[in-house]
Amino acid sequence: MSSFICYEVIIISKKSNDIYCFIKKNKLTVGVLVIIFAILLILNSKTLYTADDYVYRFVYHLPTPEKHMEKITTGLIPYSMWNHYLNWNGRFVSHSIVQYFMQFDTKIPFNIFNSLAYVGLVSLINWISLRVTNKKNNPYMLALIFFFTWFFIPFFGQSVLWLSGSGNYLWMSLIYLGFILFNLKNHERNFTNILSVILLGFLTGASNENSGPAAVLIVLLFMLRRFFKERKVSSVAVIGIVSSAIGFLTMMLSPGSQKRGTMQRTFEIIQNNLQDIFKLSFNDLKWAYLIFIVLLLLAIGMKKITFDELLTVTFFFIGHLAAIYAMAFSPEHPERTFFGGVMFLGIAIFILMYCVFSNTRISLLGLMAICSVCFVFSFVPAYQDINLSYHQTANQYEAIKKAQHENPKNATVQILTPQKSKYNATNGVIGLAKEPWQIMNRWESKFFDVNQISGYYKK
Repeated sequence: MSSFICYEVIIISKKSNDIYCFIKKNKLTVGVLVIIFAILLILNSKTLYTADDYVYRFVYHLPTPEKHMEKITTGLIPYSMWNHYLNWNGRFVSHSIVQYFMQFDTKIPFNIFNSLAYVGLVSLINWISLRVTNKKNNPYMLALIFFFTWFFIPFFGQSVLWLSGSGNYLWMSLIYLGFILFNLKNHERNFTNILSVILLGFLTGASNENSGPAAVLIVLLFMLRRFFKERKVSSVAVIGIVSSAIGFLTMMLSPGSQKRGTMQRTFEIIQNNLQDIFKLSFNDLKWAYLIFIVLLLLAIGMKKITFDELLTVTFFFIGHLAAIYAMAFSPEHPERTFFGGVMFLGIAIFILMYCVFSNTRISLLGLMAICSVCFVFSFVPAYQDINLSYHQTANQYEAIKKAQHENPKNATVQILTPQKSKYNATNGVIGLAKEPWQIMNRWESKFFDVNQISGYYKK
């Protein structure tokens, strides 16, 4: 028994030593990731529940509150998602994540794991870029990837900080980028690889309506390149593609999606949608497109990019366009749906960045300095706006909790002042209104167990 304990102690000591050596060897990389985590944790902690979060606190039945609402628990999520699948939409993967975090009485677990998910997103963009270019990891590049996501993720607050929005966009990006990363390598056909690609493929297909299929398109392009180059096709990749198709069909054919996604797809409507998407995307991404073009010209002009790397950049840019313009076939296309497209554009940019700047530390430090200054000027007003909404929402909570001890349990709260920043999760989403019969007033009444909630505007 004592020898077994000694053996366990030795194993634990060895693992601890390995972790210590890894951190010591990569202390700058770890430092950058810790800073990113801290920034996101601060912003997540200053963001309270909003809009759909109150809905997903309960077992899902219908879009409107029911008389008898059962609080969600892990064991009830499958039943809840089945109702959601029948009555609202087929995004059971993302909303399962949302409901998992909504079972807790505090938002702290989500704040921590959501900050880690963002670190994971930055790391995945970096890993894919490294895998393509075969360059050595550069911690300064990680920081630049963070700056890219900060400036170019559309409606950052809705897609990263809002619990329901993050589940749909940030968390789903980890799945479909993981699927792409997995398929960048040609895997042997064995049980582990087949099981992994079936799971990743299915989840990617079911992640969302545009970014998941665009990720599959990118993998297909890699398969075609290998076929024309080596006259070989990876059976593991084929299984993943088939699995993703099953996942996509499972999501899209849900009765809820069929009812809500119905639209007339005439040539004129699609053309108008394409024009609208072009204006929106170009307005949001014009500087990203300029960076992409400049880097592409530099890489080609300086002969720092191989033909295979250039093809890969093209594949990700095609995926970017596919993810964005696929929304022309949807009845609505809010900017947050561009999330996956922006990630694919970011990967294309950072493949070029590694090609051009991997051996020029001074240039990267200069870019870091410029981006850091721009980030500070962007972060300060964003934080102030988020903090204002945080305190106003906290005051609403206090007024509602006070009503819980009164008879009748009727709360009157101040409606949030208009938000200025797209980094604010409450900007652009439905909130409390003056009338107690409005949808969010009714949902929050259920959430806080009061009879009704009325709102008023600050004079």
